[in-house]
Amino acid sequence: MLGKLRTLVAICVVTGLIAPGSETLRADWFESFNGDQLDLTTWQFIPFPDVTKTFTHTILTDPNGNKYLSLDETSSVGIGGSAFGGGFGSDEIFTDVRVGTVVNVVGDASRNYCGLIARATYIIDPDGSITGVAPGLFVPQVYVMHINWENGPANLRIDLEKVVNMSNIMTNEEELRLDLYVPGLDHARSYYAELDVLGSGPVYVTGSLYEYKGGPLVARTATMVDTNGNDPWEEEADSDAPFLSGSSGIFAQNEDEAPAGYHTTFDDVFSTSAGPAAVMPSPADGADVFIDAAFSWVEASFATSRELWLGKAGAMEKVDPAPAGTTYTPDNLEMGQTYQWRVDQVGPSGTVPGHIWTFTTANCLDADGFESHASDTELQAAWPHNIGGEFQYVFLTTDNQGNKSMRLDAQNQYEPYFTEVTRTFDGPQDWNMFGVETLSLSFVGRDDNVEHPFYVKLEDASGQSLKVEHPFTYACQSEIWRQWDIPIEQFRAAGVNLASVTRITIGLGSGEPSAQPTDDDRDTIFIGQISACPAG
Repeated sequence: MLGKLRTLVAICVVTGLIAPGSETLRADWFESFNGDQLDLTTWQFIPFPDVTKTFTHTILTDPNGNKYLSLDETSSVGIGGSAFGGGFGSDEIFTDVRVGTVVNVVGDASRNYCGLIARATYIIDPDGSITGVAPGLFVPQVYVMHINWENGPANLRIDLEKVVNMSNIMTNEEELRLDLYVPGLDHARSYYAELDVLGSGPVYVTGSLYEYKGGPLVARTATMVDTNGNDPWEEEADSDAPFLSGSSGIFAQNEDEAPAGYHTTFDDVFSTSAGPAAVMPSPADGADVFIDAAFSWVEASFATSRELWLGKAGAMEKVDPAPAGTTYTPDNLEMGQTYQWRVDQVGPSGTVPGHIWTFTTANCLDADGFESHASDTELQAAWPHNIGGEFQYVFLTTDNQGNKSMRLDAQNQYEPYFTEVTRTFDGPQDWNMFGVETLSLSFVGRDDNVEHPFYVKLEDASGQSLKVEHPFTYACQSEIWRQWDIPIEQFRAAGVNLASVTRITIGLGSGEPSAQPTDDDRDTIFIGQISACPAG
């Protein structure tokens, strides 16, 4: 039911379906519950199944005079009571949307859960004749944010789900689930919950819980990235297309027979197309990066411009001028510092503040970590080899942890009896500015390689260069990853201008025929992170 039960309910007839029209509206609605009547005349409150007719929606008043909505079911599912009750403030259709509300986590006597609904299509079937299952509310497709306390307030958590024909299609593999336990234990109280959905291919879905609207963040789910394919968080057989638009709402739920029914309250419910925050930051939140990292993010469709804020932790400043698009490359980051940044989107309804993201800069410069290369072709263009003809000796590899490296093959039984690749930087690199003392790279070979001299060469803008060989010709036979640290002073002493480094070359071979045994034999070495590091 609406993301919990995994039993498929086949929807055979679509009469009465509330679905996106041919033109998607930019819509907004808000309900405060502050009057004797609902602010919106378009509310629809519908349970499933609607058999016992014991589901109610009531406006109540707290001791301070504030009015709020209560969704209640007094009958258990065992005798036909509703497993969930939903409320849609309007049948308006949204694409990019933020749905928000104040919710109250009640005590042990309830043990139920509630949540937010976005991009939903639904069927109202008063007598069960449309679907042939039961009277009530049917939801063929919806994105859901749950606020769960069915195991008591001590185990409060939030999660995201994609629901197709009333069935949760999320995987049961714990490490892939998009749920998060809320820190602390003082949970029997109110929170402000927010569900953001944006994008059309893919779709990005994020759930957040705050102390109160505009207050401190309590918990935020990972962003669900929904594509046309079988996503990691979906069951293996499921690859339903993303939901591109639909209605917004709220719901309460309890599928257990005891305690019977549910009691859930909401206040200040809204849905807005001018709300979802920018998502998918790069650097990712909490990432460790090099100081030349490029920034990117995904914006909502309402954004016509943006404000970028960036600075050391606790000291963000607005970037001027603002980026013209959704990318930015800073030029003043310092090594070994923690930074914060956010993207505020500007649209017709004003400025929507973004989430604050954090990253930490490494203590080294990134000469190449190979993570920015997406294919063999990209890597080969960035690191061309010295062998003529149509042969290719450079390949991108990715291990089972997602780490990338460069594979360099060598056939040094043939002229020129050495194989090397060269990276030409986009512009001269001033390594003196950062006090670089060590050029460091990681590598691993194969035990069936023959011995080859293994070397690194630096070249400056004037063409001055130096080749430094690894002290052991059998280094390329190592079966485990090794790190090679080269004192930068060797290059400086040879006249290489470290204020204008233009090229770095990595190679295998001596210029004399190798001992490779056959005509088609290839020896292989893998190169990992290449960094230029200051002292310490």
